Amino acid sequence: MELRLYKNINSCEVKINAESLKSVLKTVLSLLLGLLIIWVMYRNTDLGELWQIAQSANFGIIAASLIFGFLGNLLRGLRWELFVKSLGYHPPRASIVYATLGNYAVNFVLPRAGDIWRCGVVSKYDKIPFGKTLETFLVDKIVDVMAGLLVVFVSVVLYIDFFVSYFHNNPQFAEKMSVFFSSWWIYLILAMLFLMVVLMLTVFREKPLMVKIKKLIDTVRYDLKLIWKMQEKWRIIIYTILIWFCFYLYFYICFFAFDFTKDLGPLAGLIVFAMTNIGISVPVQGGIGPWHFVVISSLLILGVAENQALAFAGAVFTIQSVWQILYGLFGVISMPYVKRDNQETALEKSFN
Repeated sequence: MELRLYKNINSCEVKINAESLKSVLKTVLSLLLGLLIIWVMYRNTDLGELWQIAQSANFGIIAASLIFGFLGNLLRGLRWELFVKSLGYHPPRASIVYATLGNYAVNFVLPRAGDIWRCGVVSKYDKIPFGKTLETFLVDKIVDVMAGLLVVFVSVVLYIDFFVSYFHNNPQFAEKMSVFFSSWWIYLILAMLFLMVVLMLTVFREKPLMVKIKKLIDTVRYDLKLIWKMQEKWRIIIYTILIWFCFYLYFYICFFAFDFTKDLGPLAGLIVFAMTNIGISVPVQGGIGPWHFVVISSLLILGVAENQALAFAGAVFTIQSVWQILYGLFGVISMPYVKRDNQETALEKSFN
């Protein structure tokens, strides 16, 4: 008996170590990819010259822009609260806000891990089933994805010449898309997935696993109906508009901190901002690398000199990342100290 127990413990330890190693490898590889992109972009530049350009920036203006980044994520927490409440749960507002802020600090450790952490920590402290927090988070994420696509669409309509020039000067994007859709592997995988779905709905539909999946799907459908029928949909729209306007100002205000970008105008700011949303969609810690690439390449097309574009991207990304990590850590540390059991916190009162 003792020997079996010892073997089980060892087996669990091996499994945990394997999972930990896998997570570490994912983190390291993701970070290395971002750093590789940065190295490719900065390898032939004079770092001393970049530092001089960055030092010429008005850091007071950049500091002022940070307010809008914090405010945008604060509003994002308030919007998520509406989705959670639509399912009949009423966690303290501070708990939802702190979890949303902490999301971004965790994302710098492991790409997209902050999203799961956010749902998990609210589930743990506020006694809400993890599946419910995850459902509401996914709905919240879908709203943001739609808003982000709308920003890109509007910027394309307003400045189509820019995007024509962008893809002309960066042909690797079109080449990668062409390779992706011409690969027979993608069609084989799609066919296998289709066959799997057909088998699950016919041959294996009475199996215990399929019965559980069906119950889960029915639960999710019911919850989505509750969210759809919520009475405060107008607040979702208002919050979403304000969130994206704050993030736009968060980025565009930084243009005024540099002599070479301050006269580009709000439309140019919108276009580069739209491109940053494409960059941060790449699963790399905090968008390190892809964010730099899209900002630098966009500024080059707008007529900014290469060294200036490199300095702008490096300075703005570093300052904004440090800011996100700081208020994210505040959110992570504050979660256990939120007053619960229907007691309002000072943060909740300030919003009421």
